[in-house]
Amino acid sequence: MDIHSAQRPLQPDEREFQAEETPTSLDQLGYGYRIGEKYIVESLLGQGGMGAVYRATQLNLGRKVAVKVLKGELVASDLALKRFEREAKVAAALDHPNAVHIYDFGVDAGLAYIVMELLSGQSLRERLSNFPEGLPLGASLEIASYVVSVLVRAHEMGLVHRDLKPENVFIESVGGIGKERVVVVDFGLAFIEGRGELGRLTQEGLVAGTPEYMSPEQILGEGVGPPTDIYAMGCMLYEMLSGSPPFSGSWVVVINHHLFIEPQPLRKVCSHDLPSSLEELVMQMLSKEGSKRPTAPEVAQALAWIAQKQEERARAQLARRGREARMISALHQPQHQALPQVDVQPQAIAVLEEPDQVIRIALASHRYIPVRWEGKGPVGEAKAIWAPLASPEEVEGWSAMGVPVLSSADPSDQTRISRLLRAGVSEVVSRPVKVEELLK
Repeated sequence: MDIHSAQRPLQPDEREFQAEETPTSLDQLGYGYRIGEKYIVESLLGQGGMGAVYRATQLNLGRKVAVKVLKGELVASDLALKRFEREAKVAAALDHPNAVHIYDFGVDAGLAYIVMELLSGQSLRERLSNFPEGLPLGASLEIASYVVSVLVRAHEMGLVHRDLKPENVFIESVGGIGKERVVVVDFGLAFIEGRGELGRLTQEGLVAGTPEYMSPEQILGEGVGPPTDIYAMGCMLYEMLSGSPPFSGSWVVVINHHLFIEPQPLRKVCSHDLPSSLEELVMQMLSKEGSKRPTAPEVAQALAWIAQKQEERARAQLARRGREARMISALHQPQHQALPQVDVQPQAIAVLEEPDQVIRIALASHRYIPVRWEGKGPVGEAKAIWAPLASPEEVEGWSAMGVPVLSSADPSDQTRISRLLRAGVSEVVSRPVKVEELLK
C-alpha cells in the first residue's frame, strides 16, 4: 500500500474533535479521530484489501506519521491480526535507510494499527507510467541499487519480502532539488526464517504475491527464500529498462510463462542500448531455478560495477569531444559583437531561460537559434534543449523525449557531472556560464 503525502493540514477546529465511540468502518475515521490517545487523524492517504493508511500527527512529539489501520472485521480474526502484527515486527527488525521505518504497533478500541514514517513523493509504478519505453539507464541502475541494498540486509537476517513490485518501491523527495530517497515499503507478505509463529504464518503451500513478479517456486507453493526476491527484482529491473515486465497478459498466461517460457532478451525489447553485462545479469536473475540466480550481494556488486563502467565510458566520451574548448568566456567576446554567420541552415534549440548575448553567440557558433520553452510539452522543431540549471531528474525526463539535452556544471562539481551523465545528458558545458546573467 503506497504512502503518500497528505492533501491538507489539520485545521484548528478539527484538532478538538474526538469520536465518542469506535467507528464501525475505516471510512468513519474522520479528521480529528484519536487513535490510542497518541495519534490524531488528519487525512486518508489510501485504502487496500487489508485496511487503510492515514496521515496523522503523533501528539507527544508533534511528528507527522502514516498510520496503517487493519479493517475492523479482520481484527476479530486471530490469524489476520497476527499477520498484521508480523508485518510491523519484520519491518521494524529491518534497520536500513532505504526501508520504511516503523515507529509503533497497537490495538485500541477494536482498531489494530501500525505507525510508520510519512513519505512524500511517488511510487516506482507512478514513475514508470511517465516512461512507457523504460527509464533512462542511469536511473534504472540507481533505483535498483538502492532496492538491492535493502535485500542484502534483509537476506542477511533471514527476511524475505515476497512481494517486491513497483507499487512497493517509493521514491521520496528529500533535501535539495533533485535529491531522492528510494524506500522499500509494505512488508505484509514478508517473513523471517526461523522465527517460530512468524514462520508458520507464511508456511509452504501458501501462494501469495503479484503474478507479474512471482517466481516459479512461489507460484508452485514451494519453499520461498532469498532467490524469490531476486527473481522479483529481476522482473522489476527488466520493466525499468524496457517499459514492460517480462510477461504480461491474463493471470493464467503470466503464470504459465513464469513457469515454462524464457523472457525476450532485453536487447530486443529495449529502445536504448544496454551493456551486455547488464542484460546477462537480468537474465540470470530471471532463471527458472532459484539455485542459478545470483545472491543479493552479487547483484549489488554487479550493478555497482556496471554503473562505474558506464560513468567511465561517459567521461571518456566527454573528454574526446573536447568540452574544454567549449568553455565560454565573456572576456573573449565583445558585448557589441554581432552573431556570427553560419554557412548552413541554423537549427532551433529550446531554452528554459532567455540567454544573454554571450550565450547566444556561443549557441550560434554551434548553429543553434534559441527558442523559448517552458519545460513542459513538445519542443516543436527544436533539435536540442539548453538547460544550464536543470536537475538530473529533469534531464532524465527530457532525454526520454528523444531530444539531446545540454546542461552545465562547475568542473569541480563531480557529483553533478556524474548525475547528469547518468541521466542521459548529451552535453555538459563547463562553467562559468554566467548564471546571474542567464536569469535576467
